[in-house]
Amino acid sequence: MQAQQPQCDQLNLKVLRGYAVSLQEASLSTTTVQSYIRALRAFLHWGYEEEYLPVDLPQKFRLPKAKRPTIDILTDEEVERLLSCFNLKNEIQLRNYCICSLMLDSGLRLNEVVTLTLDHLHLAEGYAIVEGKGNKERSVPFGIHTRKAMGRYLRRRPACAQSGRVFLQSNQQPITQTTIKQLFKKLKRRAGLPRLHPHLLRHTFATRYLENGGDMYSLRDILGHTSLTMVQKYVHLTQRKTIARYPDYSPLDKMQRSAG
Repeated sequence: MQAQQPQCDQLNLKVLRGYAVSLQEASLSTTTVQSYIRALRAFLHWGYEEEYLPVDLPQKFRLPKAKRPTIDILTDEEVERLLSCFNLKNEIQLRNYCICSLMLDSGLRLNEVVTLTLDHLHLAEGYAIVEGKGNKERSVPFGIHTRKAMGRYLRRRPACAQSGRVFLQSNQQPITQTTIKQLFKKLKRRAGLPRLHPHLLRHTFATRYLENGGDMYSLRDILGHTSLTMVQKYVHLTQRKTIARYPDYSPLDKMQRSAG
């Protein structure tokens, strides 16, 4: 008994384009639409290679261009408002201050903060080793301000705590992702920042790093990305400040200053 062959004769460019339009009208993100169509193109290519389809439809059925999402960051005033929410005399609030400082100063992801361990924290040298996506370790630097805050927290952190994690709850158990999510829910109200969420601090770090003269290659390594594609989305946010500060970078202006 012969296996029944799939009926693909009704597939044509008009049907495929209609499907693409229906996806776009379903209020899906362009990235999600691309994922669906990419899978369909793979199936169509297989059908053509196996001679189920007489025409190589993917040649004409292209992926729609994905819209670049607008990246939101915190202003300097908003960062100050956020960091002023904490009473640094209180141990838990000092801990929370350090969590926000690390995210703003190093771009750490939520889970990277949760899983940070004492043996991977190098305060004197100003860096930490974190475990990112895919269980890949990387070194992440942080500034003097964060280093001082972390040192102050560690001096108050119970030395007898059995956990090797840096950040602990009041019962000396390690914090969880829920701990940080609940923290940010409270900070939204306390700082008057309804759009506040942990990843917003990572976006803010990346943009400010480039604005302050950091390069895309080192930013890629700090953030834990494997390519520059993910980093390039921050570049357009820095263009306005680059124009305003261009006299500091202008080759001719620098020559004139040196000659004068």
